[in-house]
Amino acid sequence: MKKTSLLVSSVLLLFTGLANAHGPVRAKMTATVTVDAPAAKVWDLIKNYDDMSWHPGIKSVKGSGSNDKGAVRTLTLTNGGTITEELKAYDAAKMSYKYKITEMSNTGTIKHAGQDEPLPVLPVGNYAAELQVSDKGGKTEVEWVATYYRAYVNNNPPAELNEEAADKAVSDVLKTGLEALAKKAGSAAAHVEIDIKR
Repeated sequence: MKKTSLLVSSVLLLFTGLANAHGPVRAKMTATVTVDAPAAKVWDLIKNYDDMSWHPGIKSVKGSGSNDKGAVRTLTLTNGGTITEELKAYDAAKMSYKYKITEMSNTGTIKHAGQDEPLPVLPVGNYAAELQVSDKGGKTEVEWVATYYRAYVNNNPPAELNEEAADKAVSDVLKTGLEALAKKAGSAAAHVEIDIKR
């Protein structure tokens, strides 16, 4: 009996350790906002891939001026750093486009597990997103969906590069962007819904 109890305890301890030391898990964050303005007006604000003047976190954008698949833009952030993104799909009729981060600058490094780990300006890996504008009977729903992993690929990530850090950073980008977009479209204070799945 003692052996059985010891075995069960050991197995439970092993599973607990594995659960706390897992590798990166893909997250899908969906942010939505209802804007009191026509869809065509809202789409007009975001339809140019290399124009993100509607987002308060973006200081400037350098791009090719194209909405063609494969177009590249480099975002300079208001708090410093750059993010380079590639346009993966664009559909003007459906008022949507998809893009993926291909490169990011770092804000510095931290010491973790005896090594220097870079701190990217957005603590995520393999980040892709889609913006979609939909008419809702004279109002507009804007949906911004991002999929990503935490930045740290090994087990036991530091706090700066774990799932919570990734979720907070992505949530901040999507929420502040959609709030600003609604305001720029002339809508009253808008509430952004955030949903996350793993």
